[in-house]
Amino acid sequence: MSTEPTTDARPPARGLLRRDVRFLPLLAGPAGTARVRRAASVAVLVVIDITALFLGIYAALALKLVLTGQPVDSSAVWAVEQKALPLAAVAMILIFAKNRLYAAREQRPGAAAVLSSVTLGTLVVLVLVLVAGWRFDTYYIFYSSWFLVSVLVVALRASYESLTTLALDAVRFERRALLVGPAAATEPVAETLVHTSNRRGVPYRVVDRLPLGPVDGPGPAIDPALDAALDPAAVDEVILTGISGVEDRSVLDLLDICRRRGVPVRLAPTTVELLSHTIQAVPAPGLPLFAVHPPTLSSVQFLGKRAFDLVVGSLLLIVVAPAMLAAALAIVLEDRGPVLHRSRRVGVDETEFACLKLRTMHVGAEARQVDLEHLNEADGALFKLREDPRITRVGRILRRFSIDELPQLLNVLRGEMSLVGPRPLPVRDYQMLDEVQKKRYLVLPGMTGLWQVSGRSDLSFDELIRLDFYYIETWSMWLDLVILARTVPVVVTRRGAF
Repeated sequence: MSTEPTTDARPPARGLLRRDVRFLPLLAGPAGTARVRRAASVAVLVVIDITALFLGIYAALALKLVLTGQPVDSSAVWAVEQKALPLAAVAMILIFAKNRLYAAREQRPGAAAVLSSVTLGTLVVLVLVLVAGWRFDTYYIFYSSWFLVSVLVVALRASYESLTTLALDAVRFERRALLVGPAAATEPVAETLVHTSNRRGVPYRVVDRLPLGPVDGPGPAIDPALDAALDPAAVDEVILTGISGVEDRSVLDLLDICRRRGVPVRLAPTTVELLSHTIQAVPAPGLPLFAVHPPTLSSVQFLGKRAFDLVVGSLLLIVVAPAMLAAALAIVLEDRGPVLHRSRRVGVDETEFACLKLRTMHVGAEARQVDLEHLNEADGALFKLREDPRITRVGRILRRFSIDELPQLLNVLRGEMSLVGPRPLPVRDYQMLDEVQKKRYLVLPGMTGLWQVSGRSDLSFDELIRLDFYYIETWSMWLDLVILARTVPVVVTRRGAF
């Protein structure tokens, strides 16, 4: 009985390459195309940075001549600049690369990283020229170049990001992803990719969702439908998820097929895997083991976060006090009811507390929620109703601009909440969570959080949970500052609010 050759048959490699099955031509398949795009992107960014460096130093030297009343002689300026430009260019490129400023679009940091990198580069060049014994009468060239180069790099990179985004949108460029794994795991990943397709980076399009399931027999442990779907002409990358219970043979065969066809493979963590991603290798005889650490803050980190909450929370309370007083007056004038509403919420360690809000609903509105459950527009454990009849006219305005949330600054000062963290859910919503989702209560709840600045009511409940877990695992003071800064435009533009 003869067998048909598979579509992956390749002529035997010659010479030394036949000794290593990992060999694949550098530019073969979708992975090769992605390498070309990445190389072109890095090259353009390097050119942009060197151009900004050249123009910044040139402008600093020319400006000095103007300020001293001398004519700007381009040849003389260039004669001075060409001595420092090579050293400064090498230092800047190396520092930028170290700080991931040449990483993929989705992973590149923003203006803050550019500013810190230019600052470090300026200091490195200053130290090198001092060690080399270069003579100069003033430090003007260093601080003026630092300022001008920083502005130019940020401006040129922002222009590049805008132009490439417009170009990608014009040609409808996208990543075609094949999701592989159990339906329960691929469904939330597909939903997340769809909801985040309009954010920074190249959008994804899910071409199909297929299981990895085991196949009996001595051949490849891959379903024929999945094998046929792994076509480099139709798929740019494979996203694996929910593989913890899948046979190793199936996963290894899939990886081997993708390797031979040049299709990149990514791994999307499940909720449990996302909670456990902070791991550290530990020694063990004959077997690699990893220690999983719970997502907790050290004493110093907690005290730093608490001090930040107290100082910034107190300042914010002073700033927003007039707005709160005006809102309170409007509430009283509308229906003479109480100003504050004490919503029973679940906080850290799953303990209840009174979350303070300016009242935006008619008195006794909570008792009417049972009659409105069938109209719920949110999925998962949330209750959201865009045209909720219980909301007052004043309350609708307060909700649109999140003014009703301002009294929670008092919860922050009392230690029941933090400025940034997972949002506290009402007791009704909490009771509908499963045991894994309740892990979001490992930390203090926040007035704002990662899901508030990523779409608010436009996001699904599963994506809300994923963002909460990501925040818990990757917390840093810088992340809190970024979320707070991003909260302002989200509130002003009322994105996802109702």
